[in-house]
Amino acid sequence: MLKAMKCPNCGREQVVIEMNVRGERLVLHSCSPCDLRWWEGHDGVVPLAGVLDLATAGR
Repeated sequence: MLKAMKCPNCGREQVVIEMNVRGERLVLHSCSPCDLRWWEGHDGVVPLAGVLDLATAGR
C-alpha cells in the first residue's frame, strides 16, 4: 500500500510504504527533500539492521 503523509522534519510530503516481511507489518517512511528515512514495526522504530535481519531470516 502506498500513501502520502507530511514529513515531521521538513513538513513536505513523504512517501509511506506499508509491507509485510515474514509475517511482520513494516512501514517505510521516506522524505526525498530532506533525505529522512525510517522504518516502523508494531513496537515502534525498527533499525535498518533489524529490517535486513528479518528480510533475510531463514536463507
